[in-house]
Amino acid sequence: MKKLFIFIIILSGLSIFSSCKKDFLQKDPLAQLSQNTFWKTQSDADLALAGCYNFLCRGHNATSVSNAGAGFGGGYMFWETLTDNGYTISSGGNFSTVSTGNIEATMTGIISDAYKYSYQAIATCNLFLVRVGDIPLTSNLRNQYIGEVKFIRAYHYFLLSQLYGDCVLTLKPLSFDQASITIPRSPKSLVVDSILADLDYAAANLPNTNYNGHAVRGTALAYKAKVLLANGQYQKAADAAKLVITENKFKLADTYSSLFLKPGQNNNPEIMFSARYSPPSFYSPQDWLFSYLNNVNVLKYLVDDYECTDGLPIQSSPLFSSTTPYVNRDPRLKMSIIVPGDWRGTTASTAFDPKAAAVPSGFLPRKGIDPNRFPTTYATQSDQDWVLMRYADVLLMYAEAQNEVAGPDGTVYAAINAVRTRPDVNMPQIPSGLSAADMRTRIRHERRIEFAMEGQRFFDLKRWRFDRTIIPTIKDPNNAYRSFPLRDTIWPIPQSEIEVAKSVGNIGFKQNPGY
Repeated sequence: MKKLFIFIIILSGLSIFSSCKKDFLQKDPLAQLSQNTFWKTQSDADLALAGCYNFLCRGHNATSVSNAGAGFGGGYMFWETLTDNGYTISSGGNFSTVSTGNIEATMTGIISDAYKYSYQAIATCNLFLVRVGDIPLTSNLRNQYIGEVKFIRAYHYFLLSQLYGDCVLTLKPLSFDQASITIPRSPKSLVVDSILADLDYAAANLPNTNYNGHAVRGTALAYKAKVLLANGQYQKAADAAKLVITENKFKLADTYSSLFLKPGQNNNPEIMFSARYSPPSFYSPQDWLFSYLNNVNVLKYLVDDYECTDGLPIQSSPLFSSTTPYVNRDPRLKMSIIVPGDWRGTTASTAFDPKAAAVPSGFLPRKGIDPNRFPTTYATQSDQDWVLMRYADVLLMYAEAQNEVAGPDGTVYAAINAVRTRPDVNMPQIPSGLSAADMRTRIRHERRIEFAMEGQRFFDLKRWRFDRTIIPTIKDPNNAYRSFPLRDTIWPIPQSEIEVAKSVGNIGFKQNPGY
């Protein structure tokens, strides 16, 4: 732990000066490091705030898989490879190893990165929260800055709590004293309470406006609903989601595909939070990761789960034909997935041939991949943001939570049907008269389809406790079945942290069971 704490303390004085914003990136970080000259003006606050947001975009400007931030920002799609939606043989983030159930506490990649980078982000946030008071600002503006940073801190603690369970909970900068290096892991329930407190502060102090790159009240409420849902607090989750709906600051976009590429993402009324990019100074690796290298394949399990346009599954719909399997299907299929014969670029010569492209699953992601950049190279600079929260999620979270509380009432039907009937999707409404159990199944299906390849399914399966039953049934394109030891429901703390904790006598810092 001492090694980690020293590292993040140092980092909190450095990384805070990097930025998701182009003009901030043009500043010389080394010239800004003096604590005697920084934390003086609102411009300093803006620069520091951008440093907090920067952690969402890890992997920006990458030119190789090893530094492309697999699992973060433009590399967020890698999370799909841990589910029945996706497959990878890439070394990026060691996702291929994690997907097969061969997790070890000594692993590098996402097992350690999610831990390390989350605590770096939290340390940067904690420093901001202590030092922003040194800057002369109006109380309302200062509270808004604090609200944004508390939201970002909550975001990272939420990820930690989902992956590792109990966490070291620290809400202020750490030092080199014995108290700092011997902080134990706090129970997950206390961490969740802290997350919710930060989100409540954010919701109370952020502007109630549309999203413009900065977290707003609706962003905080949406994540509050997500945290509560993940922890089985259904009534409170429904209440938080309902607030977003009734306050009416967000709405579904008319066009599904506009959510995932520029310029459709600009001022999009559905997007509530995202990792944002601005080439050439700050670009995403998204296109070359998933188009040039084909690092994520889509599995047929997902393709087959898209309904026909009559709202029936392919197993029972009269519209389905095995000779033309991608005709008469939910329009989101072709807007999310490249199937054989689809153009990858803008001309017929780019038609997808899985064998020629060496794509063993037979399918590639379409969502978030810009056909105007095909064929891509390592030099391709992507400008599309990675959407982390959108209004469709609020509607489906509300439907899920409300169904658990009261069964499939009219508001549940209205929420799920709104998602299904957006103008360019226009799928049939859910049939009436469903039981709560049947509606639960429908909602879970709708989440899989609506958020396909967006990195959500891993966390959905974890919340539903389906990871332990679905993952072992997956047969990958290499004909090997995956495994899922029950211990994998909670990931190991990086072993290097355990060893350092032992060396400094931190007896409250223990490894998770099974590792």
